[in-house]
Amino acid sequence: MGGMKTHADLSRLTGRAPLLALAGALALACATSGRPPAEAAAPTAPTEVASPAPTPAAPPPAFEPPRSPPLRPLRPEPPGVKVLARAELSAVGDVLMHGAVKDAAADHRTPSDPDGFSWLWAPVADLLGASDLTFANLETPVAPRAGHGTKSFVFNAPPTVPVALRRAGVKLVSVANNHAFDQGRKGFEETLAEVAAAGLLEVGAGEEGREAGPRFVEVNGLRLAFLGYAQFFNQDGNACPAATKGGPPCLRASVLDPDRAVEDVRRAAAAADAVVVSLHWGEEYQKSPREEDVLLAHRLAEAGALLVLGHHPHVLQPIELYPCSDGRLALIAYSLGNFISNQSRNYESGVTPDPVAAPRDGALLRVEIVRRDYGRGVTRVELGAAGFLPLWTENDTADPERRLRGTRPAIQVVSLDRALAAVRSRLSELPDPVPPEEAKEYIRLRRREELYQRRVSAIAEVLGEDLELKAPPPPERGEERAAEAAP
Repeated sequence: MGGMKTHADLSRLTGRAPLLALAGALALACATSGRPPAEAAAPTAPTEVASPAPTPAAPPPAFEPPRSPPLRPLRPEPPGVKVLARAELSAVGDVLMHGAVKDAAADHRTPSDPDGFSWLWAPVADLLGASDLTFANLETPVAPRAGHGTKSFVFNAPPTVPVALRRAGVKLVSVANNHAFDQGRKGFEETLAEVAAAGLLEVGAGEEGREAGPRFVEVNGLRLAFLGYAQFFNQDGNACPAATKGGPPCLRASVLDPDRAVEDVRRAAAAADAVVVSLHWGEEYQKSPREEDVLLAHRLAEAGALLVLGHHPHVLQPIELYPCSDGRLALIAYSLGNFISNQSRNYESGVTPDPVAAPRDGALLRVEIVRRDYGRGVTRVELGAAGFLPLWTENDTADPERRLRGTRPAIQVVSLDRALAAVRSRLSELPDPVPPEEAKEYIRLRRREELYQRRVSAIAEVLGEDLELKAPPPPERGEERAAEAAP
């Protein structure tokens, strides 16, 4: 196998194997011949040679757990966010005392309502009074003594108007609007006195240099600051007359200056939990705010205004939830439209174009202002729940049956949700098929149902469906009054 040779291989090659064996034996004999055989050493038992002891292995090192940073106890999770204080504010738009509105009030006088003005908004009085504070824009002087007459676009109202508003739940009104001086300076000063006598708070007028406010109001543990401004006035009268020594201070209505308004808000925010700003601004009958109004509203919000209440366009404009840079949300109602007026009196549902009805659309805005405790020492006053209830001004000026009766128009504010529910309840009472003698009433009710549905949709389209609220059923007495008073 390869280069390795076996013993057999070598024998064949040499033929000398026996001689080699003999020589090996002789050599062995010579090696042992020096000792006699008897004296030869006896064979010894084999001895076991101990193997060298193995070197013992080093013991394993003692176990040491891995070192870790000192234990820190977990901070307990803060409890759920708590509401420490809550105030609900409501707001409506323009209270316009057109001649026909005052006539409608006079036609519904009662012993408990001698001038009838409470009747004008009786169907929604419980809604106005449900909040902690309700705001309205009083767009008329109240000057029974200083007044010098009324005409188109020149208003005046008796003292029972602010009284009726207060009875319905309105607590604060703006007097800074373009009709503030319709009855001159004396009429303006008398208005302020009559508003105070009715138990109403006002905003938008004050001593020179502090016309806008702020007016501070404590509501459920929250300190609210109200500011009010008007874009312009229809009549002169805001200039202060020459000072009389020892006389009362001159009172003025607040004129809107954007930069000054922003600074007013900033100062008020430092002294109050929340700031509410009333603005009589914008363009009449436009459903969208002007660009400059949007920019100003955002500046006011960034300065600290939590709520901006716009009025003057006489139609509704959008509600914006504006995210401020500090993380708060501000609510801006660019126009709350009319609360009550005689505008669009000739609108005929299904015949007149729908946009004509817009001055009779209204809304009751509801906003919560809350102080929240977020835990770990963090609290903040911010916007809570917000929404609106759709309103409508009933006005039967165009109703041919009213003309046949020879009565004056009936004008009244209603909740569209309630009005729609009442109509549907009445429809459910009519038989199917409708007998001929009931057909006229059935058609009238179906047309009212269609009108109310259209107005609800039109209002939600402007203000935003996400903020639409549903009015609760009226109190029992309210239902009876609404049924009797419905035009």
